[in-house]
Amino acid sequence: MQPIASSSKHQLPAHQLPHPGSPQRGTPHKPRWMQYGGYYRQIEDTTRPWVPSPRVSSPMPAPNMPVFDINLNSKAGEVSSLNSRSSSSTWSTAHRPSIHAQLRAAAVQEASLPKKKRFASLRRIARKLGVRRTRPHRDAAKVPLPTAIVEKPPIEEYSLSARVQPHEWKDWGYYARPMINYLTVHNSSSPPQHYAPLRHIEETDLTPEDVFDSLRDPDGTPHPERWKLGIRHPSLPRRPTRWAPPNPHQPLPFPWEVQVNPFLEHKLFGCPRMYWDIKEDITAAMYGLEIDEDPDMLARPLNPADLAQPATWPFVTHMYVNALSDDISPKFAWPFMVINPDGIKIRDIINFLHANFMEYVRASEYYSWTVSRRKEAARAHKWRCDPHEHLWKFQSGDMDPNDNMRRVDYLGEKTLFRGLSPNPDGTGWVLYLGQD
Repeated sequence: MQPIASSSKHQLPAHQLPHPGSPQRGTPHKPRWMQYGGYYRQIEDTTRPWVPSPRVSSPMPAPNMPVFDINLNSKAGEVSSLNSRSSSSTWSTAHRPSIHAQLRAAAVQEASLPKKKRFASLRRIARKLGVRRTRPHRDAAKVPLPTAIVEKPPIEEYSLSARVQPHEWKDWGYYARPMINYLTVHNSSSPPQHYAPLRHIEETDLTPEDVFDSLRDPDGTPHPERWKLGIRHPSLPRRPTRWAPPNPHQPLPFPWEVQVNPFLEHKLFGCPRMYWDIKEDITAAMYGLEIDEDPDMLARPLNPADLAQPATWPFVTHMYVNALSDDISPKFAWPFMVINPDGIKIRDIINFLHANFMEYVRASEYYSWTVSRRKEAARAHKWRCDPHEHLWKFQSGDMDPNDNMRRVDYLGEKTLFRGLSPNPDGTGWVLYLGQD
């Protein structure tokens, strides 16, 4: 059994505990990008229960090829969502409406009448030329009147799940990266690479209160690495049960069977939801803010809670990116596999994608390109290694003027991430890139 808070200064009175089924008020004026990311509230007092943020009632625009059921009868502004206690191992049943077409009575009567004699002059000319036309019997041309239409039961088709709502993606960010007294801790099972493996609280003799007190030294020095997994406390956000842990003994869902995080959804036009140049590392990923949503808002980088969000629902442990949009090559030269046994997160997509395109280009690859592609790659390489264009990176030592050509130079100016979508051939995912 997982330990819970003991009766100390961190214990909550029974009358202060929030009811799990208490409704939340909607705030339709929140910007759309704040629904699934952005600002995360911190935990300033561990003696107070955690109350989820009010849920936004304004719907998100549907992606190009939705894999979820769309209720066409819902009113404007309404959204539907699965119960947050549902698991990724179950799918909701969505019955497709059966549509029956019925001919108009006037159309049936017109079809049953004989055709009028028209084009008499043309028929006379045809007879003189010896052209004969066979006519069906008049009774055979009649259309029988329709009988009573029998209502047929709907055909059971492949059921689609309800769409994951924006606040549900953000709920995972609250759980995975809670911020306690201005200190972000890593509450998921996949911490950053420079962290030592986090221990479970059951493996120690510590209580949740001891862990809270150990996050900062008396002089204020932060120690987020002292956090322990498996802590259950009323002041902490609960784990969203929609995302079940990946089961390695079950097959992965196909790309068209999963829903993609809003940060990774492909948009046909406009600013992408995640503004990121793949030449840069993960620290350069920012919110792709719509101008009409908040014109006064400046660009902000994605915070650790955003990067810890699941990339898909349900969780997948492998994502195979094997196609590049708007590429004239018959086959993507550098497909890559994103892997995370605990479930792929946003940061995994960014890190794997950046590492793949920062590989050096082989001579055989370079000479297999067309002449125009070589010229475009040479211009991109020259601009990327120009210290005058990137003075601050050159002065900080983050740029090598003598760097060799990399895969990202092949893309030319189209290095802006625009999302992922299932490959039409069903074998993987398509990477969409655009020009800034």
